[in-house]
Amino acid sequence: MAILSIQSHVVYGYAGNTAAVFPLQRLGREVWAVNTVEFSNHTGYGAWRGSVLGAELATELVEGIADRGVLGTCEAVLSGYMGDAAVGNAVMDALRRVREVSPKALY
Repeated sequence: MAILSIQSHVVYGYAGNTAAVFPLQRLGREVWAVNTVEFSNHTGYGAWRGSVLGAELATELVEGIADRGVLGTCEAVLSGYMGDAAVGNAVMDALRRVREVSPKALY
């Protein structure tokens, strides 16, 4: 079973998908990581570089996963730092799509 993880990615340090993917994989889960931002480091350092990747990309990537016909194997949707309020809508749309084919999926 898989987990759709929609959250940030940092190059230096561990936060968001950078922190979540490996432990979940070690627990035997397949993780589909959709990154909402690509930052040099956690924003808690006070300064960072990088970009918010945006709702459109998140939606497009989830659509690509759906095209593979595997959303029915998704057991949970995990979300974190979004970088932009519009990404929240993309997360909720992804959850709706997952639950259409996997009604017991957790959020």
